[in-house]
Order: sequence, then C-alpha cells, then structure tokens
Amino acid sequence: MKCVTCGDEILPERAALGFKYCTKAKCVRENRQGLTVIEISQHKTNPEYIILDSERGGQALKDMREGKYRRDPVVVQRQPARTDVAVAKGKFGKPKIQRYDPNRVKFVQALRDQGYRVEEIVEKGAYMNLTRSEVVRYMSGRTRG
Repeated sequence: MKCVTCGDEILPERAALGFKYCTKAKCVRENRQGLTVIEISQHKTNPEYIILDSERGGQALKDMREGKYRRDPVVVQRQPARTDVAVAKGKFGKPKIQRYDPNRVKFVQALRDQGYRVEEIVEKGAYMNLTRSEVVRYMSGRTRG
C-alpha cells in the first residue's frame, strides 16, 4: 500500500491498523485526524483496542452484534490535544497557627527547671492532657505562639 501524501510504501502492520499514510512528520501532520477507537474489555486480561475505520473494526462490530463479547464495548473518540487549558486560580487563606496556652508552657518549663525528665512531666501533666511531643517542644524552648 502506498502513502496518500508522498507515495512511499507503508508498513503492512500500519496498513492493517487502518492508516493510509506513512510515519514521516510531513505526512502525519497533513493526514492527522481523530480516530474512533473501540475498547473491548475482556475477563481477566487487558482490554483490546481496535480502530473502527479499519477492516478489523468492521469485523469487531460484526462480532459485537453477534454477541461474541460479554461486556459492552466502550467507544472512545480521540480528540486532538488542547493547548489552551485554562486553570482556575485558587484562593488560599492564611494558615491557622495553633497557639498554646502560655500556662502550659510555664508549667513544663518550671518542672524542667526543677530537674524533672520528660516522662515525669508527662505524668504530672496528665490532667492537662500534655503529650510527649508537646513537652519536648516546650522543654527545648521552641514554642509556637
């Protein structure tokens, strides 16, 4: 089979898929058009894709009418890629900084100054629901807020 644009020979595999032009950039640019592709899902295997404009596409449609495939096929219309995609700009508010009660910080730092260790401060501050990471943060002097 010959290319409709330049007249060179087309690969047999490409012709079987329904292409009427070769893979040269000029020929592809001039003959490119959307293809109607059918996806035939099969049980426990990958789906099969067939171009409807080819000979195999006509056979696949005939097989579908006869009920050869159990699942309904999905027809996919290929569109050229869009380059002008508008992305909406999102508005983000200020992040909320978690502020801790200064009394909690003073409590932990006072116990630290008295020589208590982290686990002991967590036990003594159980009524305040102090976590171990919070005690370590307050003990190191890195407070948020």
